[in-house]
Amino acid sequence: MGRPIIWRLSLMLMKPVEGRKIVPMYFPDNMNVQYFFFDTYPGYFLQALPIALVAGIIYAVYKRKKQGVSLQETILSSLFVCYITGLLSLTLFDLVMSDIYYFLFYHMPSGSSYHWFTFEYDFIPDFYFNFSSENAGNILMFLPFGALYPLFRRNSTWIHTIRMGIGVSVGIELLQPIFGRSFDINDIILNGFGVIVSTGVFFLLKTVFHQKS
Repeated sequence: MGRPIIWRLSLMLMKPVEGRKIVPMYFPDNMNVQYFFFDTYPGYFLQALPIALVAGIIYAVYKRKKQGVSLQETILSSLFVCYITGLLSLTLFDLVMSDIYYFLFYHMPSGSSYHWFTFEYDFIPDFYFNFSSENAGNILMFLPFGALYPLFRRNSTWIHTIRMGIGVSVGIELLQPIFGRSFDINDIILNGFGVIVSTGVFFLLKTVFHQKS
């Protein structure tokens, strides 16, 4: 979702360093624990996971207070809350989240600066010319939506689920230039593809199991 590739950590030393430096994403040969946590996609996921779990637990406690709500329904609907919280953390608040972890680990500010209101927009769909790992990530990021949203809204149809998924993607993209990132039409297309695929699979399986039962 247009994340800048920046880091704050030395690849060789197990201590914080000053400033930021552009480095290759994913797993270099001399990767250490800090690099993995702060500068790889799995590391970003681990950063967002505790926040998502806390949001899900809070929602589950609230949900269980309602009469007639089963434990199974509570858990299934809470999964969507976990997912959407993690999604927003990764796409809008990733730099803030990383700085918080940096302070918790090193007891000092990261020294990073934020550039709000970039107002950068890319309306040219060109992902098919050079399909990158980031493009694949944009599809994978929205694959859970098509399965988790119908569990959150039990009466949701497949059309409504797709509309909501694409709507969330558009909303995130519109907000990203405010949070120092950029609007990219490619992200919306790929997010939408992920939603369509997962929604189709979910409702197909739902129909098959319903007929068997």
